[in-house]
Formats: sequence, C-alpha cells, structure tokens
Amino acid sequence: MRRGAGAGAGAGAGAERGAGRGEGRRRVSAQDGRGPMVDNPWRRQLVALRGDLLKEMDELRSLLAGCCADVGGGEIWVGPAADAWHAEAQGRRTDILAQLGRLVPLVEAAIGTCAEKVTVGEAKSLQVDLL
Repeated sequence: MRRGAGAGAGAGAGAERGAGRGEGRRRVSAQDGRGPMVDNPWRRQLVALRGDLLKEMDELRSLLAGCCADVGGGEIWVGPAADAWHAEAQGRRTDILAQLGRLVPLVEAAIGTCAEKVTVGEAKSLQVDLL
C-alpha cells in the first residue's frame, strides 16, 4: 500500500514541478491572444460606399437640376408636353435624392457597428464574404 501511495504522491509532485517550468501555461500574445490586428475590410468597403453615395448625390443633384431647369424654363422645349415632362422629372429628381439621402444614415450606422481592426483570420473571412 505504501508503495502505491508513494507513486501517486511522486506523480503529483512531478506534475507540479513541470507546471512551474512553463509547461501547461497559456501563452498570451500582445493582443490578448487574438493575434496581429489589421483594418476591417467590411468597414473599409462601407466607408467607400458612403463616399460613393455622397459623390453620386452631388453629381445627380447638379445634373438633374440642369435638365429640369432647361425644360422648365422654356428654353429647350415648350408646350403642355414640356410642362408635364418637367413636373415628372422634377418629382423624380426629388424622389431619387430623397432615397439616396436615406441610404447615407443606414451606411453610417453600419459603419458604426464594425470594428476598426480585426484579426488577420477574421479579415480573410470577411474578404471572402465580399467576393
């Protein structure tokens, strides 16, 4: 009996000594075990989308305003058909700009939910999702 008790005690002592030398310890990197961090590709795409939307809104605002003003002013086309076209074009211009204007806050909200930095593995997964 003593022999079995001694063997168990010796194994326990050896395990404790091994743990003292660094075996069985969890290694933690500088980023809390997450690895190196990189820019979030989803966030980068959303920021680019917001910029594109704002640019397109500015371009459409000026382009459509010019067309509507030319026809509505009677310089290019006159008559009842021109007036009807002008009214419809002006309404569509207003509607398009309003719809684009509603998209910008949605994109900004999505940007706010994305982390600025992600791990390399997460970034690779997100890039695959973008394809």
